[in-house]
Amino acid sequence: MKPIFSVVLAAILLLGGGCATTHQVQVSALAHPQLAASARTYVLAAGHATEQDWGELQFQEVLSHVRPALVANGYRETDRPADGDSLSLFVDFGVGDPVARTYTFSTPIYAELGGGYTTRTTTTKDASGKSVTTTESVRLPGRYERVGTDVTVNTITTYRKHLRLSARLREAGVPPEKGREVWTVTAIVDDQHSDLRAALPLLAAAIEPHLGRDTRRAVWEEFREHDGRLERVTSR
Repeated sequence: MKPIFSVVLAAILLLGGGCATTHQVQVSALAHPQLAASARTYVLAAGHATEQDWGELQFQEVLSHVRPALVANGYRETDRPADGDSLSLFVDFGVGDPVARTYTFSTPIYAELGGGYTTRTTTTKDASGKSVTTTESVRLPGRYERVGTDVTVNTITTYRKHLRLSARLREAGVPPEKGREVWTVTAIVDDQHSDLRAALPLLAAAIEPHLGRDTRRAVWEEFREHDGRLERVTSR
């Protein structure tokens, strides 16, 4: 798997020009080849939050970003789920502990050694035959050699944020969490901010094209943020 931090570090350095910022999100999706194509209605199930937590403001804010992505893929929330034809949708999200990484950059220092100036005297005769003496300074070239190393130490602290949707088939007599897994999609982003709320639009946009699909591997979704708007750049 491609090291996530090597890519995220590019996002940390704010790739892009002008006032645009580039973000890269890792997405991994799995889907049952038959079940994922049929079930299109869902009911929220207890996952990250208990049923009592669904009224909490943070959970509702997460759903406000998730629901449009589901609608865009033809999924419809229902309060009358049908066994064998509806999904139990589990929503999980969070921020990991801070991770500090220290980077050391070494830059060689070169200086000119030797060389300097010398005096050169030249005697010539003018048109009348009189001797004329001229004195001038001549620069002697030196040599450039490495004389030291400049060492810079930089510490970057990042926070891993994730959003995961998991859909399981509702089956008679089977608890929602035990139903057959239909599809699961997970989006991860690392950056220098601990604010999950700021990352929610990015995470939801990253998972949208992969709901109910199988990515076969972890893929990277790249977005450009310009004036508060997200624009998908590449998917690879």
